[in-house]
Amino acid sequence: MKLVSLEIKINSEIKRLVKFETGLNLITNKPNSGRTGNSVGKSTLSRVVDFLMLGSIDNIYIDEEFKKPNLEIETLFKNNVVTASLSFFDFSNKINQISRNLCIDGESESKFWVNGEIVDEKEYESFIQDKIFNISTRRPSVRAVAPKFIRNDSHRMLSTTKFLDKRQGPKDYSELFLYLFGFNNTSLLTEKRDATNLVNRRKRNSTSINALVKEQKPKSEIKKYKADAKELESNLLTFEYSSEYSNPIERLSDLQVKEDRYTEELLSIQRKVDNINHTIELLSKDKDGYLINELKAIYSFSGVAIDGALKELEDVILFHRNLVEKKRDFLTIDLPKLNEESEGLQAELSSIRKDKLQVFSDMRSKESLDNVTKNLKRLGELKVELGKLEGLMEQQSKAKLDQTEAEAQLQKILEAISKEIDNVYEFEKKFNTHLGSLTKSLHDEQYSIDLEFNKDSGICSIELNNSATNPEGGKKKAEVIAFDFAYIHAINELKLNRPNFIFHDSIEDIDKKQIEDIFKEAKRLPGQQILSMLSDKISEETYKKISKNVILSLDEDEKFFCV
Repeated sequence: MKLVSLEIKINSEIKRLVKFETGLNLITNKPNSGRTGNSVGKSTLSRVVDFLMLGSIDNIYIDEEFKKPNLEIETLFKNNVVTASLSFFDFSNKINQISRNLCIDGESESKFWVNGEIVDEKEYESFIQDKIFNISTRRPSVRAVAPKFIRNDSHRMLSTTKFLDKRQGPKDYSELFLYLFGFNNTSLLTEKRDATNLVNRRKRNSTSINALVKEQKPKSEIKKYKADAKELESNLLTFEYSSEYSNPIERLSDLQVKEDRYTEELLSIQRKVDNINHTIELLSKDKDGYLINELKAIYSFSGVAIDGALKELEDVILFHRNLVEKKRDFLTIDLPKLNEESEGLQAELSSIRKDKLQVFSDMRSKESLDNVTKNLKRLGELKVELGKLEGLMEQQSKAKLDQTEAEAQLQKILEAISKEIDNVYEFEKKFNTHLGSLTKSLHDEQYSIDLEFNKDSGICSIELNNSATNPEGGKKKAEVIAFDFAYIHAINELKLNRPNFIFHDSIEDIDKKQIEDIFKEAKRLPGQQILSMLSDKISEETYKKISKNVILSLDEDEKFFCV
């Protein structure tokens, strides 16, 4: 693949068109202008590209260090329609274009285009994943991989392998480096992420339930409650209830079921009666509709002759009155039957309640009825508590089973990943060959990386081997550039479909000799380096050599957005 051009339109007019070439693409301020070259927009191009890859628009117009907006650019975005478009060749050598509008006010809607057609954000991201990053699955996301290829802030330029947001952890880097280093079945990475998240949720759920079990001690409590319930049941069974009924409790239960059923039927009938009466009341409130005199006044005000029309209107009103009366009569048809059913149900309920009282009055015992009621209530409470505790034990068993199943599924995915890990180790070898050569040229020392994949956890980690302890500033940036150049060489040699471009920014603190060496290496890249820096850090002789590689030259009179 290859980046072709970046286009900026303001109110549909092209204001900036930057074309990319293979090898070194330099963005700098105009040399020998007598001005500093700061704040002219050298870094803006990479930030716009990052924005096109779903990055934040804040980085384009808000200062990284002081967090204050550039008022000129802020005003431009608020008062104009600004659109950015990136054209590129995909892995099948077909040209494509992605576009976004640069809007910052809440009223404007963020818009996305693919090859000139407006799409939603999800479709836009899927297109970028496929055509730029060769990812056909949900993971890794565009924002997970973009920082590797667009190093346009101090954090990314000073972090060789830990360039993601500081909130990202080992599993994010593991997923990313497996993809970067040639792991082709990205669907397994998506499955691994989902399976890992599921295992974590299952563990949290199991831990929470185990804590409740530890606190409530359900096993011992269940044993105690069962013993208490058995004793209460025995007392109730030996209680002398009635000489008339062999089992008065069962009789009361049957009566209660009937009472509940009849009560429900009675309520249903009462609702029907209430609805009919309410409808009749509404129909009776205004039986005449519009008053004739009021209609006459309206027609007179309108200057309309209504003698003939009014007669017809009166006929209509008479018809309406008759219709309302008919409807009222129709509604009352069912009332006698419903009232009869209601009276019958009330009689049944009255009889049932008398039977219940009779059963209670026939019950006799050495103990009071209050004591029986108390025991029944306590037995019910014990049953409820037993249900809760037994349910907790069931939850604990299910949580353990769910966790075991989730862990087994994750292990199955990890085994599938392990079978394809050889491609990653092959990439590591090629990468180290190029990294050693580049660091020998730039640092006079051969660096290498150690890639380790833990088959049990599925975590992939990378360690950089060099003799320098925590290099800083320019030395660190040169190390980062060597790492990125080695990556481009490795994917080219292995014919791996990964992006072969890299954006670098602000390398002025690198030694001038190293900068010249970086230019030489960039020119030989089987890909593209897009580099922004101050021109006064480049010697006059070197600038002449690389002047044809300058794709954008800016100054205070010719800033990136032309404002």
